[in-house]
Amino acid sequence: MRGLWKEGAGIGLGMVLFGSLWPWSWHAQADIHRYHDANGVVHYTDNQKYVVKSLPASGQEHAFNRDGVLVRVVEKPDGHYFFVLNRLTVAVDLRFRFSRQHNVTIPKPMRQVLTLPPTEELFVGKLSAQAGGDWRYDYDFDYSNDDIAQAHSETSTKRDARSISLPPGFVSNKTTGSYFSAHHDLASPVAGRYRIAQGFNGDFSHNKLSNRYALDIALPVGTPLFATRDGVVIAAVDTHTGGGLAPQYRGKSNHLRLRHADGTMTLYAHLQAGSLRVRRGDRVKVGQRVAASGDTGYSSGPHLHLALQIDKAGRRESIPFTLQGSQPVAGLWMLGSALGDE
Repeated sequence: MRGLWKEGAGIGLGMVLFGSLWPWSWHAQADIHRYHDANGVVHYTDNQKYVVKSLPASGQEHAFNRDGVLVRVVEKPDGHYFFVLNRLTVAVDLRFRFSRQHNVTIPKPMRQVLTLPPTEELFVGKLSAQAGGDWRYDYDFDYSNDDIAQAHSETSTKRDARSISLPPGFVSNKTTGSYFSAHHDLASPVAGRYRIAQGFNGDFSHNKLSNRYALDIALPVGTPLFATRDGVVIAAVDTHTGGGLAPQYRGKSNHLRLRHADGTMTLYAHLQAGSLRVRRGDRVKVGQRVAASGDTGYSSGPHLHLALQIDKAGRRESIPFTLQGSQPVAGLWMLGSALGDE
């Protein structure tokens, strides 16, 4: 996990800037924050209405699903503020590991084992520059409900995280100018009744940074598709044929990508060969017919793969959205209507 700060800059940089906060309102009175778990997987959740997780019978979270404790970082001009959310029903010990440090001050409590109370989010420390100029660091973390103090490299002393106070100069846990400063709602991509076959965080294939917040909508091949937002076509491919779960179909999905005024992008994938009605550079209006659904590329059956993404330091990252004003859930049937001309 990487953090990098340039003197005079207003944003954090890095190929993957773990821990940066992107506030986003799913509902009017809920702030959705951007976290990372111990495996580096991105999570978007409300720090007040998150899902409480039970500790596995083994006494420790499984190595492949280390999301009981989440970390977020709020970037301010005076430093990076670290918050830790323990979603578990038991207290845990957490330790950070820092590497590739350059011109960065790390407070002593963040070099100790921190004890976190159950189901609570706490401020645990602020990283800042030692002197003027650029500063950077890499970090990761681990946690357990077993005593890990003796394994800590610097000290066996444990610190109760509740004893760490948020500096009085910290004004808000929000940053400005992010992609999540406003609610993102997409119009229906289909005219008529349709079913969401796989939702956000789907176990089958929605488990990567680019598709964690994507939908699979079950549709017959050839179903007309409509733009869910105004935008400009930045990619349009419909020359691939064939589909299935064989390795040769990876990367062979016909797709359409639209960039919107706020910098986000919608992706429509597995399109029918030869069905695109727009080309790269075209301006598209919401409700405009753009293509037809298909079954091309790495696909388990006819469907539309729909995602809203951002470009983050050269990597595409999916972000949450609502569909027709509703939270899209796997198994949900919805009724859409075309907004424009076919």
